[in-house]
Amino acid sequence: MADFTMYRPWLVALIIILANLAIVLLWMSIFAGNLGTYEYKSSDYVKITQPPLPVVQKEVGAHVELHCEAMGSPPPTIQWYKGPMRVTENESFEDNNEITDHTPGIAKVASRLVINYVLPRHQGNYFCVAAAGSEVVRKMTELVVPNAIGREMNFTQLVFRKIVGAHHHPRVTFWAPAYMDVMRSDVILPCKSVGNPKPVLTWFRPNGKEVTNDDKF
Repeated sequence: MADFTMYRPWLVALIIILANLAIVLLWMSIFAGNLGTYEYKSSDYVKITQPPLPVVQKEVGAHVELHCEAMGSPPPTIQWYKGPMRVTENESFEDNNEITDHTPGIAKVASRLVINYVLPRHQGNYFCVAAAGSEVVRKMTELVVPNAIGREMNFTQLVFRKIVGAHHHPRVTFWAPAYMDVMRSDVILPCKSVGNPKPVLTWFRPNGKEVTNDDKF
């Protein structure tokens, strides 16, 4: 039977080295876990990078689009208000139930408020309100209708003049020109639209091919 006595010091040394290595790996694992926790922890931030024009003047019957852009983390959402009343329904990134593990992505988003036929009732102050997490910022624009006096119409008149139900070209009203996030993260790229008939949205890859439902989309 072989005598392993001569190898005993080496075995003891190897066991000590492996034990120390296991401890080091354990602490590295704990540290990496904590580091990962703090790495994905970022303070909320949002800034309106392109506010709407301070004053927009349009006459009755004109087409007008109010434009606003914001950047923030988590990716912000833009809503439009007329006075205290919200006039858009853009879904928040954080409220989307399809993503359960939110990472601190950063995005530049844009929104336009489309009024196809300006009426006297549209005159007033509008607010572009950008929100990212707990942070909210806003910018105001005033829509002035100089020939508003005596030009208001009731619902019957709007129908008779085919203003209600009229066909309008499709317009994208909320999207993200730029979006950055960590690799392998699930993200949702926003795209809202208006038009009559209701627009059909289609996504295309950078190479021009249409996006289809698969493991990545």
